[in-house]
Amino acid sequence: MIPQHSRLRSGVATYRIAAQVSGVLASGLLFLSGCSSLPSSGPTESQFLSAQKDPKKNKLGFGLVQISSDLLTILANDSPVLLSSLDKVTDRPTSNDMIGPGDTIQVSIYEIGNGLFGGGGGNASGTSMAAAMAGGSTTTQNTGSILSSGGTAQDPQGAKAMLSNLPPLKVSAEGTVTVPYAGTLHVAGQTVDQAAATVRQALARKSQAPQVVVHVVESVTNSAIVYGNVTRPGRVFLTPTRERLMDVIALAQGSPHPPEDSIIQLTRGDHVARVAMSVPENDPSQNIAIHPGDRIEVIYKPRTFTVFGATGKVSEVPFAVPELSLSEALARTGGPLDQQSDPNGIFLLRYEDNDVVRRLGLPVAEGKPVTPIVYQIDMMNPGNYFLGQHFAMRDKDMLYYSNAKANNFYKLFTLISTIVQPGITAGYMVAR
Repeated sequence: MIPQHSRLRSGVATYRIAAQVSGVLASGLLFLSGCSSLPSSGPTESQFLSAQKDPKKNKLGFGLVQISSDLLTILANDSPVLLSSLDKVTDRPTSNDMIGPGDTIQVSIYEIGNGLFGGGGGNASGTSMAAAMAGGSTTTQNTGSILSSGGTAQDPQGAKAMLSNLPPLKVSAEGTVTVPYAGTLHVAGQTVDQAAATVRQALARKSQAPQVVVHVVESVTNSAIVYGNVTRPGRVFLTPTRERLMDVIALAQGSPHPPEDSIIQLTRGDHVARVAMSVPENDPSQNIAIHPGDRIEVIYKPRTFTVFGATGKVSEVPFAVPELSLSEALARTGGPLDQQSDPNGIFLLRYEDNDVVRRLGLPVAEGKPVTPIVYQIDMMNPGNYFLGQHFAMRDKDMLYYSNAKANNFYKLFTLISTIVQPGITAGYMVAR
C-alpha cells in the first residue's frame, strides 16, 4: 500500500507535468501563429498567391492563371514555328539537277566518221572509271541512254557513229570543266542537258555532227547534310524527284529513338526552324521538300517533367508516351498526399511563349521570347478533373503540390508529443 504522502507528491508531480505540457502547447500555438520556421516542403497556396503579388518576391514577374476551358482554347491556338515557313526561303534553284562546283561529270561524245576522240572507234577512257567513282552504279542524275564502254551506232543515213567517253571531269570552284578540243567551258548552274548543249556547240566546228550526253557521276551541289542523332550521318544526294524531309532522314537510316523525343532542326540559309519529329510525321504539310544546301540536325531530347512539394517523392518523370495530360501526370506522381498537401493549390509552372502570354492579358518579360507562368488547378472542383484531361503537359514542366495550412500544426503537435511524451509517461508511472 502506497503511503498517502507519496500519492500526494506524485499527484503534485503529475499536475506540474500537465501544467508544463499546457504551457508548451500554448507556446507552440503562439509560435505557430507568428512564425513559419518549421520544416516544410514548400509554400502553401496563400503564400504562393501573395508571393505572386509581391514585387520583392516575384522578381521574375511570373503570372498566375487558373486552368479553365477558355485557357485550353487559347493554348490550343498556340502554334510553333512551322517547317512550311521555310518553303518560301531559297537562295538557289531547287530542281536538284543543276551542276555546281565540286561535282563530277562524265561527258560522252558520239561522232560520225573519223572523229576527234574515237580514232577509229576507240574509247578515250571507258566508263569503268565513271562507274567506279559512282560506287559501281549510276544512281544520280542521268540524261539519255545508258552509256556503253565504247563502240559504234548506225546513223539513219547509214553512217556509223562512234562513242567516246571522256575521263570523269571535276567541276572547278569557278564552275568550269576543261574538254579536249573544246577548251574551258562554264557549266555551273546548268542542267545536264544544258551542259551537253554547251559542249556540243564548242565541238560543232571541229567534229562532224557531234552528239553529246552529260552524266553526273557525283553531285555535291544537289545534296543536303544530315547529322546528329541518326544512324548514318553525312551527305545525302538529292534527285530531281525532290526528296522530302522524312525521306532524307530515312536515307540516313533514321533515329533510334521515338519521334516524340527527337527534335528536327532545319537550317536553310539564315533561317532556322525547330520542331518535334512527330510534327512532319503526322502533318504532311510540314514534311517539306529539301533544298540543296539544307542542313538537318536530329536532336535526341527525352521529355520529362519534375515534381515538387507535398508529394511522396520529389522526382523527374519521363513522359514515355507521345502525349501526356495533366491528369495523367498527377496520377503518375501519386497525386497530392492526403495528410500533407492542399488539393486546392496544385500549380504547374512553365515558360510560356510571349504571344500566348499577351492573349492571356498578362505582361510579358522584356527582351525575352518567353515569360514564366504559373497555372493553378483546384482539384476539389470535380469539373476540373475533366479540364485536366485536356491540358497537355510539355517538356520541362514543373508540377508543385502546395502544403495544407494545417500541416504546420500537425508537425508542431508531433514535435511537442515527441518532447513531452516521456515526461507524461514517467509521471504516470510515479502516480501508480
